[in-house]
Amino acid sequence: MERRKYRFKDIVWKDFSLLAILIASMIVFSLLGIVIGFLYIDNLSEKIALKISVIAQLLAYLVTACSFYFLHMNDFKYHLRKNINFVKNHYLFLIIVTVTMMVCSTIYNTIMQYLPDGIGFSETQNELELMGLFDKPAFLPVTFLLIVIGAPLVEEICFRHLLIGELGKKFNFIAMGIVSTILFSLMHVVGAESPFEIGSYLILAIAMVYVYLKSGRKLIASVSLHMLNNLISFIFTIITLYT
Repeated sequence: MERRKYRFKDIVWKDFSLLAILIASMIVFSLLGIVIGFLYIDNLSEKIALKISVIAQLLAYLVTACSFYFLHMNDFKYHLRKNINFVKNHYLFLIIVTVTMMVCSTIYNTIMQYLPDGIGFSETQNELELMGLFDKPAFLPVTFLLIVIGAPLVEEICFRHLLIGELGKKFNFIAMGIVSTILFSLMHVVGAESPFEIGSYLILAIAMVYVYLKSGRKLIASVSLHMLNNLISFIFTIITLYT
């Protein structure tokens, strides 16, 4: 099969407006949350502030996802149908990659627990911060929407679709896959206490980049894997905390 040679004009530059939309939405909803918190909530605690920021983040994700739809509304149904057909025909492949990824993560995280203090860890700092979203049962639907739906969708649009699917047209898909893996992992270890925390996210990122490239750069492949991983983690956390 002959490889297609891409040019800069083949990159769908309008999709990069999603980054500006995401950042602007985060700023607007965060400021709105701060104002509401100070005006209407007495004794604004750190836990309440966290939940306000989560709602702001979820709303920003919603705006970004809707913007992605409107940017592609003319051919959205066509591409959605192709993506859904891929999942139907290759669901076993996605399950195998998911299981392999989770086994590798479990082995890696188990090894990390036996390392000396300062470099070893049982939970990443990112995971510990997310635990604060599970303390109130009434807030769990919002937590679910953020962790299982919103975050995977928007993160895959940014790290897989934009970096690999679009910029990869000129800078090589595999090369941008490596860039995507590194940037995705680094984003999740801001504030990490151990340098080895990045390993947990490298495993996840490598799996998602792999299925994205293997699927012919179909976004639903990496989104499905990301959502499935987060869903399993969500359920496991619920069982651990409430049983």
